[in-house]
Amino acid sequence: MIKGLLCAVATTTTALAALPALAQGTTAERYATPLADVCPSPLYIQKDWLAQAEHGGLYQLIGPGGVMEQGRYTGPLGSTGIDLVILEGGGNIGLGDGETAYSALFNGNSRAGVTPHLGFQELDNAFIFSRRFPVTGVFTALDKAPSGLFWDVGTYPEGFHSIEDLRAFAASGTGMIYVSTITRTFGLYLVNSGVPKDVFVEGYRGDGENFVTSNGTWLNQGFVTSEVYKYSHGNNWGKPVDAVTVNELGYPTYTGMLAVANHRLEELAPCLTRLVPILQQAQVDYITAPEMANKVIHDFNAGGFATSWWKTSMELNAFSAAAQKERGIVGNGPNATLGDFDMDQVKAMYDIVKPWLDERANPDVTPEDVVTNRFIDPAIGLK
Repeated sequence: MIKGLLCAVATTTTALAALPALAQGTTAERYATPLADVCPSPLYIQKDWLAQAEHGGLYQLIGPGGVMEQGRYTGPLGSTGIDLVILEGGGNIGLGDGETAYSALFNGNSRAGVTPHLGFQELDNAFIFSRRFPVTGVFTALDKAPSGLFWDVGTYPEGFHSIEDLRAFAASGTGMIYVSTITRTFGLYLVNSGVPKDVFVEGYRGDGENFVTSNGTWLNQGFVTSEVYKYSHGNNWGKPVDAVTVNELGYPTYTGMLAVANHRLEELAPCLTRLVPILQQAQVDYITAPEMANKVIHDFNAGGFATSWWKTSMELNAFSAAAQKERGIVGNGPNATLGDFDMDQVKAMYDIVKPWLDERANPDVTPEDVVTNRFIDPAIGLK
């Protein structure tokens, strides 16, 4: 798996020299559905993190002609007649301290000084916060969450691919599992699935310090679409690593879903009816020919418009796009449509989180309350 993805990265420079027609700034031709009479302009989309290849479909919508400013990328959304503003995410980075992409739909992004029209939300949190921040997911760019656990291939050549593997790892006493928390979401799921609490170390904040200092005997939280490349090529490691997604471990969440605050759903419905199919097509276009959007993301971060310390090389972006496609992070799911919600998957996630629901949740929340395929064009998908 790693070999194939790294070979794809090696062709990046050549590919940039001869971009396919799809990636040569044809956004005006490809995204031409009139939106000016039904959508706000500018339309604000709030991301969940700083610019990276997992957001490639959004940057595909504007292409290379946008304006780069601190915390935002702005430009015409094709030839639809409206402008799009892509806002950076991350608490106390693109967003204010304690703010999230979904809380911003209600309280605004204090750094940007605007209330976005759409924002990223995770499926598990959509249930958990269904009273405090009730949203409806209308499109998911990612069919699987890219988050998971990574390990050193030299130390663990067989890897870890199931809850049973993690239980066996815990019983072996050879290392620890470094995660952000075991009190909620994925970490809590692992504990409830029988992985002993005492094998976990909490506090992960996007770092691999414990992974490195333990000489690769620990498992580490991270993105299969980025950390695998970063640690295989540097990050004080420079040896092959591999990873498993949370979905593969039985936690079927969506993390790339764009959501609307429930109190604005009907107001924005005429816009979403035309916009969501464009979002679908842009994601298909990105994953088919990611070079153009990857260059925009690279240049945006290289210019310090996300934050001074966040950089994404072209090689990393190429790896991520290839990994998204090869690992099914971006895909059609069980049908021929990209961007829709598999309601069986949504129900399975609901069954997992239902026992955790507290005062933040609507006690009567259902899967149909937090996502909808109402605006999806079933004919748009990867071929």
